[in-house]
Amino acid sequence: MNIFKSIKKQLKFCIKAMDTSSSLFVVNPEKDFTRKRKHLFGDTLMNVILLESGSLKDELFKRFGYSLDTPSASSFIQARDKIRPDAFHTLFDMFNSRTHKTILHKGYRLLAVDGSVLPISNILQDEETTIKKVNNSNIPFSAYHINISYDLLEHTYDDVILQGQAKMDENGAFNSIIDRYKGPKAIFIADRGYESINSFVKVQKANQKFFIRVKDIYSKTSVLRSFGPFEDKEFDVHVKRILTTRQTNEIKAHPEIYKFIPKNQRFEHFEEGHFFEFGFRVVRFKISDDTYESIVTNLDENEFSLEEIKELYHMRWGIETSYREIKYDLDLNTLHSMKRNLIQQEIYSKLLLYNFCRRITKDIKIQEKNRKYEYQLNYVRAYHIIRKFLKEKSGKIPPDIESMIAKEILPIRLNRQNKRKVKSKSPVSFNYRYD
Repeated sequence: MNIFKSIKKQLKFCIKAMDTSSSLFVVNPEKDFTRKRKHLFGDTLMNVILLESGSLKDELFKRFGYSLDTPSASSFIQARDKIRPDAFHTLFDMFNSRTHKTILHKGYRLLAVDGSVLPISNILQDEETTIKKVNNSNIPFSAYHINISYDLLEHTYDDVILQGQAKMDENGAFNSIIDRYKGPKAIFIADRGYESINSFVKVQKANQKFFIRVKDIYSKTSVLRSFGPFEDKEFDVHVKRILTTRQTNEIKAHPEIYKFIPKNQRFEHFEEGHFFEFGFRVVRFKISDDTYESIVTNLDENEFSLEEIKELYHMRWGIETSYREIKYDLDLNTLHSMKRNLIQQEIYSKLLLYNFCRRITKDIKIQEKNRKYEYQLNYVRAYHIIRKFLKEKSGKIPPDIESMIAKEILPIRLNRQNKRKVKSKSPVSFNYRYD
């Protein structure tokens, strides 16, 4: 059995398992999907997963082979509306549990945590997703904030927490990801926005490791300001403070010993009394002639040197690449509804589809030849090939899908730099996709 057939079999098993207990995942358990119709529960799950960037009717035509029995877009929307978004989250978790392969680096999983904004239509507005004013503009902005933990070695999504942009709380999402994690030892690698003393302690109490990029030592809002002073150069040092809710003269006189935690700052670890002793490692290194990056971590310097810290920092970029692929190559940017519950379905579905594709491509080897450049898979082509045959209902799956993907390659040209083009984010507005 080839890799594609094996992974597809696992996905179908998960959908069938949920189909047998569909009442747990629908809005109205006593009524929804209790009769035989064109749109069955399991089929609807798969049809949402396979949505591409076309209009709903075009997508249904492709799915049903342009037959006279192709259901209407309206009936498909009604069927989707019966399924709770958390059904797709459950499917995502179930598929992960059956297909994930643990890959370790020095005994640790490497889990990058980061967020991305997915703009959505503001025709419908609500308190969760809609910000009434942005940068003094009277035009409302609606979006979901996707918080992800991403396995940098398996190149797959491990966990996801969706937040409406108006209620976005990256620290809270990070804490939830830590609480929900049940796997082997891991290093949680996060970007700016996820740093907080509360999170540092939470990871440490969970007997895990953290590696978080923070604002540099001269930033007025850096978490490091109260742990200094630091020299303006590369360094690798340990700092520690006694955290406290008190403000006595003794505490105020010794900022090198104590760190005051105000009541409005989230900190969950004062179990008894008003003091908590805490320390961490701070690594600062140059990334250009006049620019530094600062990292806060609890990794032991005997296990992870400064050079290895830099390597982990560069590896974190994998999660940024994955966001680009899922939004543009797998069409997350082209949503098919304005309804918030249906948008959530598509987000979870695309994350699952990304994992499906990556678990097929990760073991595909490129034929070695004497070439000018090193080559990698063309993942855009790979995703198109995989999705094409995942849609195939006839069972006529070619035995050489992996060989087909292996032929689609691109050169890796190192040290190429283009000036980053920054522009405001807006939803892809194709109204014919909406219900």
